[in-house]
Amino acid sequence: MRPPRLLRFADFSRDGTAVNHRQWTRAALIGVIPGLMLHVWMLSAGSWNLFRWSRQSDFYDVQARALIDGTFAMNQQVLGIESFARGDQHFMYFGPVPALLRLPIVAVTRQLDGRMSAVSMLASLVVTVLALLALGWRLRRRVMANTDLDAKVSAFESVAVASTFFCLIGGSSLIYASSRTWVYHEAILWGVAFTLASLAALLRWLDQRSVSALVWASVFALLAIMTRPSVGGGALAALSLVAAQELVRIWRSTQNASHSTTSGAPDEHDDALVSRRGGSALLIAVVVLPVLMYSSVNWLKFRRLLGVPFDQQGYTLLSQQRRDMLEANGGTLFNPNFVPTNLVTYLRPDLVGLDATFPFIEPTRPETTIGSPVYDLIDLTSGVTATMPLLVLLALIGTWAVVRRPDPTVRAVWPLQAGCVLGAGAVLVIGYLANRYQSDFFPLLAVSALIGLPVTVHWQTGRRATESAVSRTVGGSILVGLAAVGCLVNLALGYSYQRAYGPSTHPDVVSSYVEMQRRVDRILGDGVLGDVSQAATLTDDSALGDLAIIGDCEGLYLSDGGKSADGALTMWRLVERSTTNGSVRGSIVLDVDQRAAAPLVHVTNAGSRITVALEVDNSGGVMTALALADGAVTRGPALPLRVGTSVAWEVFADPILGRFEVFVDGRFALFTELLISDDVVGVTVGRNVDELDEVMAVASIVDDSASFTGACEGLFADLARLDDTDASASVDTAASSTLMFLAGDG
Repeated sequence: MRPPRLLRFADFSRDGTAVNHRQWTRAALIGVIPGLMLHVWMLSAGSWNLFRWSRQSDFYDVQARALIDGTFAMNQQVLGIESFARGDQHFMYFGPVPALLRLPIVAVTRQLDGRMSAVSMLASLVVTVLALLALGWRLRRRVMANTDLDAKVSAFESVAVASTFFCLIGGSSLIYASSRTWVYHEAILWGVAFTLASLAALLRWLDQRSVSALVWASVFALLAIMTRPSVGGGALAALSLVAAQELVRIWRSTQNASHSTTSGAPDEHDDALVSRRGGSALLIAVVVLPVLMYSSVNWLKFRRLLGVPFDQQGYTLLSQQRRDMLEANGGTLFNPNFVPTNLVTYLRPDLVGLDATFPFIEPTRPETTIGSPVYDLIDLTSGVTATMPLLVLLALIGTWAVVRRPDPTVRAVWPLQAGCVLGAGAVLVIGYLANRYQSDFFPLLAVSALIGLPVTVHWQTGRRATESAVSRTVGGSILVGLAAVGCLVNLALGYSYQRAYGPSTHPDVVSSYVEMQRRVDRILGDGVLGDVSQAATLTDDSALGDLAIIGDCEGLYLSDGGKSADGALTMWRLVERSTTNGSVRGSIVLDVDQRAAAPLVHVTNAGSRITVALEVDNSGGVMTALALADGAVTRGPALPLRVGTSVAWEVFADPILGRFEVFVDGRFALFTELLISDDVVGVTVGRNVDELDEVMAVASIVDDSASFTGACEGLFADLARLDDTDASASVDTAASSTLMFLAGDG
C-alpha cells in the first residue's frame, strides 16, 4: 500500500532497506481490510448504500453552502436545538473543515444534501488507516532498533500486527462512531483522523528533522481543532510540547555559541545563530498560527476567542433542566467536579452486560456519581476497558516502555502520549457522559498500543526456544481473542444504538430491530421476548429494552431505561402507531411551475387541528414542509425538489410522547410538539383548506397507509400465547394436586 505523497509520513523506500516493510504492511492490511468492511456495513446500516439519507447529516452541507455565500450563519430550521443565536443569525459549534471538503459538490447540486456523511466518514477512516500505518512503522523501528528483530518480521509478529490493526479499525470505538452518519459522529471521526495524521507527521519530524513534516504536523493539527477541538487539542498539545522541547535545546545551543563567540571563538558561529533563529521562528509559528486561525473563526461565529456560549444554544432556551445545570456549573458544561466520575466511568469494565435477546450485549447507564456533580446528561455509556481490551492492554505495555525503558529513542515519543492525554482531558471535565466520547481516548490508546505492540513482540520472540513456541501460541491466542471481543462488543453496541436507542431514530428502523429480536429468539429460544407489557399508557419507570403495547396495538414503544429530570417520557422510543390513531403515509406527484403549497393531511388532537402541507419553490429548486395550527406556522428545512415523480411522505402524530414528525422523500422534514392527551388522533388525507393562501395543483395524492403494527401484533400474539400456556400449566397443576389428594385419602 503506497499512500499519496501528501500522506506518506514514512519513507517507504529508505526504511524498506532495513527490514521487510512490505511484509509488515501486508500483515497490517490483513487486519485493516475486514475492519473497513465492517465500517461500510455499519455506515450503510446494512444496506451497502453509502448515499442513504440520514437525519442531522446535512449540517455540513448547509454550512458549505453558507461558506459559498461568504458567511458562517446557517438556517435555524436545519440546526434546530443545536443552533447558537447571535442577533438574527444562527451558528453551529461544529468546526467548518468537513464542510470545506463538501464545497465542490454542494456548489453544483442539492440532491446529495444529507447523503454525503457516510462517504465522508469512510474517507476519514482511510486517513486514519494511513496515519496508523505510518505511526506503527516508525514506532516499531524505534522499539526494534539495534536488535536482531529489526531485520525481520516473524510469524508471531504478523499475527500480532494483523490482530492489533483489526482491533484499531474494526474492534474499537470507531465502529460505534460509524453507527450513526450524523454530524456528531462525523466530527469525531475526522477529528481523530486529523489528530493521528498530525502525530504521524510530528513523529516523522522527530525521526528526520524535516521542515515539511513539521509544517504538515501543524496543518493537520489546525484541521483537527477546526473539526473537533477536544481531540484535536491533543495534536496541538503534542506539537507544543515538541516545539517547547526543541526551543529549549536551541536556546541552550545559542547560549553556548554566544559564550564561545565572546571568548574569542571564530566567526563561523554566526551562520549557525541565524539558522537557529529561523528554526525558533518556525517552531513558534507552527503552534501559534493554528491557535490564531481557530480563534478567528470562533470570533466570527460567537464573538469570543475561545469557548462556546452555551447559554445561547437553542436547547438551553427550551430546557429548564439545561439552564439549571449551567447555573450550577458557572454557566458552562465544563467543571473539574466531573473528573472523578467521568474518569471512573470510562475505565469501568462492568458497563457492558450480556442479555438474553439479540444482539446479546447491552450497554449500561451509570447510576452513581462521585460527589454531587450536576450533569447535563448521563447517557448509555461503556468503559474503554470493556470495549477495547486489547488496545488497553497494549497501551499499558507501551506506557511502561516509555516510562521505564532506558532506550532514549523510545522515551523520546513521550510528547505524543502526553498531548493525547491532554486532548482526552476535555471529556473528563464535561458534564455529559456518552459512549461516543470514548473516541476522544482513541489517539492515546492507538499511539500507546503501537508502542506496546513491538515491545510485546520483542518480549515474546526473545524467550528461550523451549519456551517460545508455547508462549507465542498463548500470546497470539490472547491477542486474537481480545481483538474479537472488542469487535463483537462495539458491533453490538453500535447496532443497538443505530437501530433502537439513538435519538430521533425512524420508527420503521426501531420496528425492524424488534422484529429481528423476535426472529432470532424463535431460532434460539421460545420466540417470546421478555419484558413486554400491555398497558393503557406509558410509565416513567422502565428498564433498557422494555417494550410497552398501548391498548390493542394502538402503539408500541421501546425504552432506553433513561430517567428524565423534567418528568417527560423521553426514555421511550416510538416503534409503531396504528393508522387509525396518528400514523399515516402516502405519496404525491408535484406538477407545478410556481411557488405554492399542497395540503397533505389534517390531524385532529384534543380539539385542535394541525394541517400539514408541502410548499414548493420551483425557482429555488426546493420544497418545504409546513405545519399550520391555530394561526401559527412551523416550517421545516428546505429539501431538494423533485417535480413530476412520486414523492413519498409520512406523518407520525404521537399524543403519548407529544411528538409530531413529518418525513418527505425519505428525509426528516418537520418536527413540532403535539398536545399530550389520551384522545384518539384523527387523520384526513389530501383535502384543500382555507389556511393556505395559494393551493397548488398536484397530479395525484395517494394514501398508502397500511398496517404499521406488524411487530406489535406479533408481540401481542406472543403475550396471548404465553398467557394460554400459563393458564394451561395452572390447570394441569390443579388437576395433579386434586388427584394426589384423592389418592392420599384412599
